[in-house]
Amino acid sequence: MTDLQPFERLAGLCARFDTSARLDEWDWSAIFEYGEGSVPTPDEIAEITDLWVISPEGYASLDVALICRLRDGRWASCVAWADTSGFGCQQGVDWRINSTREAAISQGLDKESRTHLGLALPGEENNR
Repeated sequence: MTDLQPFERLAGLCARFDTSARLDEWDWSAIFEYGEGSVPTPDEIAEITDLWVISPEGYASLDVALICRLRDGRWASCVAWADTSGFGCQQGVDWRINSTREAAISQGLDKESRTHLGLALPGEENNR
C-alpha cells in the first residue's frame, strides 16, 4: 500500500466496514477540505476503528460518524453531513482530536452518532 494516494488509502481502511453508503476517495477529500475543528492530516490516520455512513435521501447526501486512531496514539472523531447538493454546498464537518478513545467518543461525537456507532454513553442506551 505504499503507492496509494492519501484518500485512496483511507477509503481502503473503510473497506472492511459494512455501511449503508460508501466513503470513497472523493468523500474523504471533502471531509478534510471542509473540516472544522482539529482536523488531522490524512497521513496521521493509522486506523479507523468505528464507522457509520448512510445516504439519507438515497443519493448524493451523506451522513458520517467515525472514530480513528492517529499514528501518535491520539484519537480523532469526525461527524459530517452533506445534503443532496453534496459537499461544497450544504455541509457540516466537525473533527475533534482527543488523547484517548473514550474522550473521542464522549467529547467528539454527538449523541446520535454514538447511537449509530453502538457507542452510547451510560444512560443513553435506552434514549434513542
